[in-house]
Order: sequence, then structure tokens, then C-alpha cells
Amino acid sequence: MVIGALSLDQVTIGAFFGFLLSLPIALFLVFWLSAVKKRSAVILGGFAGTLIAFLVILAWAGTLIRSQPIEGANGASAFFGGVLLCAAAGLVGGIVVDLLVARRNSRDYRRQLSHE
Repeated sequence: MVIGALSLDQVTIGAFFGFLLSLPIALFLVFWLSAVKKRSAVILGGFAGTLIAFLVILAWAGTLIRSQPIEGANGASAFFGGVLLCAAAGLVGGIVVDLLVARRNSRDYRRQLSHE
């Protein structure tokens, strides 16, 4: 068992290009759905979510932990898995950061009552 022996095989390349394709999707959706004023924090949370999902794919199916990819894994499955999992994890990461920022600054997001 070799830890950290990342090789450029089909799974790694497929997962990387899936990660690259999922970045604009996840970051656009996170920016568009965000309700906070500090959207850069939400974008950073979305990027962190996609990066964590990319590392999970490499650890699970690729060569991040093991010396050989798992049996049956190929570049196409890693690509489509990377696109879907990274985009979903980026959206979840951005939403979690959005909720944390809104909770911390809750007075900025309360409705103002208008007295006539």
C-alpha cells in the first residue's frame, strides 16, 4: 500500500477533467442561489466542495491511496462521476457556507417592518 503515489492513468485524467467541467457549473449555481452579501465566501465554499469531491473520487477509484485503480474503473466513468459528484458537492459546500454566513450576520437578512 503506497499512500500518495498519484499516477497519471485514465482514472486520474478522467476525474480531473470532470472536476474542471464541474467547477463552472457548481460555482455559477452557488453564486446565483446565494442570498448573502459576501458572495466570495460562498464561492470559496463551493470550490472547496468540488475539490473535496475530486479527492474523494481519486481516493475511492483512483491511485491516491492504492497503487492500482479499482477493478472496472476507467476514464469515462471517472469523468462522468467527477462531473456529477463534484458539481453536487460544490453546490452543497456553497449552500452550507451560505447558511453559515447568513446565520452569523442574521440582522442583515431580516425583513424590515415598515410602519405607516
